[in-house]
Amino acid sequence: MGFLKFSSTLSAVLNQTKQNVDLLGIGATYPIIQRCISVYGAARRSHYDALGISPAATQNDIKQAYYNLSKVYHPDRNEGSDTAAEKFRAITEAYEVLGNYRLRKLYDKGILHTAGRQYARQQDAVSKEAEEEEDDPQTRFYKKRMTRTHVPTASGRTPIYDFDEWSRNHYGASFNRKKKAEEKFRARAAQDELVNSTVIQGYVVYAMVGLGLMYVLILMQERSHDTPKPLPEKNGAEDEK
Repeated sequence: MGFLKFSSTLSAVLNQTKQNVDLLGIGATYPIIQRCISVYGAARRSHYDALGISPAATQNDIKQAYYNLSKVYHPDRNEGSDTAAEKFRAITEAYEVLGNYRLRKLYDKGILHTAGRQYARQQDAVSKEAEEEEDDPQTRFYKKRMTRTHVPTASGRTPIYDFDEWSRNHYGASFNRKKKAEEKFRARAAQDELVNSTVIQGYVVYAMVGLGLMYVLILMQERSHDTPKPLPEKNGAEDEK
């Protein structure tokens, strides 16, 4: 969205410049050119503004800024917030460019403002393959600021902040927690299903046993009705009469 807006604004400025040249001459285009430069400069500063740092920041400053902002605007902490999601995308895009020495150099030269992140990655790949040694002042400026100068601790060691390690630990831990929760949910569902199946089987067994007992009782009653009862014997006195 930012690139499309910048492209449309720049196109409108150039069209207006052409019209002024045709109608009023080259002198009338000076304010328009100034406006074009200001628009370009605002776009060029957008990544630094997204991270809240200055163009003179070191690579560690960039990592630290992204580390702090990513904790504040991470989607896991701001579910349903469009503003936080947009801010997180902006700081992520900014870090993808400024966090890379080669891409940051191209960005500051204004090369990456005419293309998206895919072009930036292609340029980074080309730069890595070339590996040409540059000695211009701007290159030396960035190389000297690739790392921050830290004050040694009492133990004599210089503390080094590893943002990439933090990212792996932070997001890896979140992924592991989510995976364990899913495994726990599946195990509990399987256990519940097993319990339900056992209960149903018990009901079926009880029902079959009950039906069997009823059938046996019915058979016993029918047999008792079919068996003839013995006749009572007459008294001997009655026979003599």
